[in-house]
Amino acid sequence: MTEFKKNYKELKTNINSENTKLISFLIYGIILGRLIEKIKKARKKINFRK
Repeated sequence: MTEFKKNYKELKTNINSENTKLISFLIYGIILGRLIEKIKKARKKINFRK
């Protein structure tokens, strides 16, 4: 657990404002991709029932 805290603190200090924007875009991209997958899956279920 102490290694995790140490690595987290190092990561936090190494991230500047430019990298923060990049990381946030990556996270939003992952979330958006998951939502699109769920929508496609739901559409397939609806079409399959018809």
